[in-house]
Amino acid sequence: MALMPCIVLETWPEDELGKPGSAQASFRHDTPSGSLFTTDIALITDRLYGERCGAYRVLDVLEEFGIKTTWFMNGSGVQAHPEIAKEILAAGHELASENWRHEYVGRQTDDVQRSELVKTVESFEKNAGVRPVGYISSGERPNHFTLPLIAELGYRYYMGTINEDLPYTLRTDKGDIVAMSYGIWLTDHQMASSTRKDPRAILQWWKDQFDQLYEEGEAGRPGMMTMGLHPFIIGRPFRAKVLREFLAYVRSKPKVWAPRCVEMADHYLKSYRDQYVEKWPEFYGTGKPRPKELVTA
Repeated sequence: MALMPCIVLETWPEDELGKPGSAQASFRHDTPSGSLFTTDIALITDRLYGERCGAYRVLDVLEEFGIKTTWFMNGSGVQAHPEIAKEILAAGHELASENWRHEYVGRQTDDVQRSELVKTVESFEKNAGVRPVGYISSGERPNHFTLPLIAELGYRYYMGTINEDLPYTLRTDKGDIVAMSYGIWLTDHQMASSTRKDPRAILQWWKDQFDQLYEEGEAGRPGMMTMGLHPFIIGRPFRAKVLREFLAYVRSKPKVWAPRCVEMADHYLKSYRDQYVEKWPEFYGTGKPRPKELVTA
């Protein structure tokens, strides 16, 4: 069994976060009607907690349990906080990317999406000394152009599909991409949205997911668990506590592999690249037969 916590340290657009009607997620409603000042400073500072405190606490928790994983940052975030990016790398983690800022590519033309992702890659190379090979779309919402674009720019995997337990190949007209689940149902956003849930309830979700996959693994069926974590959320002390308890639980079990996402992608490409193939963007819809390429003996 493999466990891959995905740490997403995002940078939001300044002209939209905390503004009325923003498409960016919030933990509360817009400012009261009739307000003359409509920028939600509390929401903005809530997100800044990740860069100021949360990221460092998460690094400490991962170090405590010897977990080397993958952190996803925006190009503008790496530019603004190269010290965090370098500390992530120095601790042995992989640095992968979102786009330039946490903006939804469904609102962008192909030219804008390309220019911003090229700028992101350049920012990683200039400010962190690495070229990202893993990508996740803002809100897990790519458009028709995203996957061929990242393949063209040399990315090897995409975190953001949730239709399979294990990796598979997305074949684009610009090359193959390994598709893996981001673990959207297990993200710490469950603890911080407007319908906030008890962190200990989410801890039980994590344990239940892990236990089910672990039991299947003992029976001979390989499993992979991912969980999306955001330092501005999971880095808060009372939430970091449940992350520590979960990782301690995982570490009490034998035969659990904790790879960086790139290690999982490369393992898949080496051993299974042509075994599980789906073309992009020809997804099968609800009620349609599963593609025979994904059916194994």
